[in-house]
Amino acid sequence: MKITEDIIKALHNCIDAVGSISDFSQQANVNIETVSKYLTRKTNSIKEDAWDKMYPLIQPYLPKNDGSNGSSKMRKKNTNEHSELCCDEKILLDAFSALPKKIQEEQLLQIVELARKQVHDSKNEA
Repeated sequence: MKITEDIIKALHNCIDAVGSISDFSQQANVNIETVSKYLTRKTNSIKEDAWDKMYPLIQPYLPKNDGSNGSSKMRKKNTNEHSELCCDEKILLDAFSALPKKIQEEQLLQIVELARKQVHDSKNEA
């Protein structure tokens, strides 16, 4: 994930809310030196595994249209986005988000194919 000004601001605001870089690092399960490296822009991008861990914490501090949903973990943690889902759907979404990215991609392909077959079968029955 490319480090943008919005991400830097979100990191700073989240760290302020959490209390310290150390607290944020512990909550995100990302090495404190790594977080510091991002904050000081000693690198231009955040590795995917670190982004996946940090995103749920900083997401509330990012602009709504930041377009940075390049991570599997990014889509699921905001309960406001899923307030209209039933309990089973929320459980499935949380379970799916816990899967490794590769398995998520494989499962999504299978689900899309199942849905495609269902639509095709429904059209043939009509």
